[in-house]
Amino acid sequence: MGRAGLRGPANGPQAQGSGLSRALTYKALALSLSWSQGLLLHYNFPVKAKDIADTVEGELAGNPDQPVSGVAEPVDAGPEDLVFILEEGRLKEAGGARFGTVVTTLSPEKISAEAVIRVADGRLAMAKALALFQEAHLPQPGIHPDACVESDVLLGNDLRIGAYAYVATEAAIGARTVIYPNCYIGRGARIGEDCLIMPGAYVGDGCEIGSRVRIGPGAVIGFDGFGFVPTGEGLLRIPQIGKVVIEDDCEVGACSCVDRATIGETRIKKGTKLDNLVQVGHNVQVGEGTAIAAQAGIAGSSSVGRGVLVAGQVGIADHLRVSDGAIITAKSGVSSHVPAGKIYSSGVPARERALFLKCMTLFYKLPELFERLKRLEDAQDNPEKDREA
Repeated sequence: MGRAGLRGPANGPQAQGSGLSRALTYKALALSLSWSQGLLLHYNFPVKAKDIADTVEGELAGNPDQPVSGVAEPVDAGPEDLVFILEEGRLKEAGGARFGTVVTTLSPEKISAEAVIRVADGRLAMAKALALFQEAHLPQPGIHPDACVESDVLLGNDLRIGAYAYVATEAAIGARTVIYPNCYIGRGARIGEDCLIMPGAYVGDGCEIGSRVRIGPGAVIGFDGFGFVPTGEGLLRIPQIGKVVIEDDCEVGACSCVDRATIGETRIKKGTKLDNLVQVGHNVQVGEGTAIAAQAGIAGSSSVGRGVLVAGQVGIADHLRVSDGAIITAKSGVSSHVPAGKIYSSGVPARERALFLKCMTLFYKLPELFERLKRLEDAQDNPEKDREA
């Protein structure tokens, strides 16, 4: 990734004195890590190294007034760029270059820069710092004249609803929520405050979205679950009359689908993050703070616990329980219940990681073991020949 053009627009709050700290503390903004706040609040740049240090709660060495105008990779960085060096390899790639401002987990003496900010948790510091530079194009405040919002919809304050979005009758949308162009919000749907509904997203009838939820482009919330009954004349669809509930602070990535329940609800609990291209089947329950990576699929009526990590291309069969804190590594096919805290690894079906690694080690020893077994069998069949040898 090259140098990013990440300067705030000219109409943002003015930097005075020590960066922007007199008007608004960066720390409060960064710690919120709220999509809506991060998008709606923009600032003039440059800021100063000490403002970055305050935001990431790091220890600053060097020039506290070093200006910071953007963010870049080490090999592309200019004198006013913020650089993250979180491992020795990244420092070697830079080839001894001198930087403007660096956030690092390494010893400051190893880095040549005008300002070095040392932190304990590099990834957390990166998340906080990048929130200051994040920008996106938002629809204009209010309802675009080409949007269609039915007359009985309940609307909060300071909404933004883009062109060609449709909000059906009896729906409700909370304050400061942003609905991008070409979205569909179904009849009786409920969307909380400070949400982002990205272009082309679909929220079905009666579905409920909490506050501070981000729905990616093309995501589908509340389309029919996959349920059919075989008959002599073909497959008969089972009506899906339940709903989807997505609790506060969740994210659903681009083109992901969360299916409507057959009866009752499909629920994604607070703080859970779904990557792009994730499929969640009807009546699935996903616990708080779980992360599910791209191309994973969860079949109907399964439950995934709290704090679970599901890697890419994992498949979880129907009516299973993946318990709290479990980890399912990439391409695993889960066909049985997974105990709490266990790591299950690659293969179909998935196995506990320690057993899987042992099996893989033995697998690559099979040719050697086969030859030894063959010699033993030959010796048993020809004892005289073995004694002569």
